[in-house]
Amino acid sequence: MLKNSTKKTRYGTFYAGIAAAALFAAAVPASIVLADYEAQETPTAENPFIEISMADVNPNETLKKTLIEKEAALDTGFSLDDVNVANSTIELDGFDRTKSGLQNVTARVTLANKENSPSSISYSFVQEMTVKMVNSSIPTLKLKDDKVVVNNGDTFIASNYIAYINDNSGVLPVLQIDGDVNMKKDGKYPVTYTAIDNEGNKAEAKLIVEVKTPEEVIKAREEAERKAREEAERKEAERLEEERLLAEQRAAQEAAEAAAKAAAESGDSSTASSVESAGGTPTYGSGGNPYGGGNSNCTATAWQLAYENAGVALPGWGNAGSWLWSAQNSGYQTSSTPRSRAIAVYSNHVAYVSSVSSDSSTVYIQEGGFDGGYHEAWVSSSGSVWGQQVLGYIYLP
Repeated sequence: MLKNSTKKTRYGTFYAGIAAAALFAAAVPASIVLADYEAQETPTAENPFIEISMADVNPNETLKKTLIEKEAALDTGFSLDDVNVANSTIELDGFDRTKSGLQNVTARVTLANKENSPSSISYSFVQEMTVKMVNSSIPTLKLKDDKVVVNNGDTFIASNYIAYINDNSGVLPVLQIDGDVNMKKDGKYPVTYTAIDNEGNKAEAKLIVEVKTPEEVIKAREEAERKAREEAERKEAERLEEERLLAEQRAAQEAAEAAAKAAAESGDSSTASSVESAGGTPTYGSGGNPYGGGNSNCTATAWQLAYENAGVALPGWGNAGSWLWSAQNSGYQTSSTPRSRAIAVYSNHVAYVSSVSSDSSTVYIQEGGFDGGYHEAWVSSSGSVWGQQVLGYIYLP
């Protein structure tokens, strides 16, 4: 039973060693308040130290119950048998249940009677205390799965694979993600997720990311590689053939120059004229233009202009640089002297000659393959165009 009188309160048995040695250098006074709430001075009491888990669903009730029990143990003025703890009230100042660590809190507790208590309790007390909120559990981190397969070339977004992350304090933990996933290279890559709360507690989860190239992508890549190899082989074959033809042309030209020089030295004009082809019965092509590419290809343009302007369907003579000697072998007359309605043959280029200047020093050519398109201009009849040296002229029948 409670007596309405001034009494002494001391918490010497409640974490006395911790409070005195670790937290406080001096005691803090506590007050007992009667029904009329007139504070009565009491001797100093030790400041209680109370530790509460942040996982506690009702920390106010825990603090109230603890303070009432300690007050009853120190004060013989009332008995717990007469107190309805559930109906008693507590008011807290300076308390934050969501904040971990130490907090200086002031509590005002008002006791309530049990229904069958033989006397009426009118008792309140005010107590200052130190509360330590402890995060007693690690954060919760859960992934959707421990393995995932992703397509090569896609974007990997690590957060997409988190199913749940939480902290009992109500504050989301810091999330740290470690792992290097190369989305451009097939393979298995480990990724580590770490959740860290305000207390430094950690929770880890691991994910294995397998990067795979889809079957249809593999097939398309193999087909592209096959075509690239075939194209490279075709270009290499063309290059080799061109080198072969150029070698033949150089050999023929050197032989012609040697014969001309020998003829000049011997004074045999008939031999000197043999460097030019007198021609025979020309061979004609069949069907349409054997060259593709239109005006982007000089051989296609020269063939087409010869057909349109001279009515001659030339045979297919391969690369431009081989036309002069191919024409000789096909019965066409060739010469180093230009004339209109002829084909000018250069070291690796051909053009249609539509006009020749009066002194034969220049020719008017029409050509394709000039910067990818059609072009016409007056040029030197014995020099070069676009770095290509003139080899001679094919006269059209």
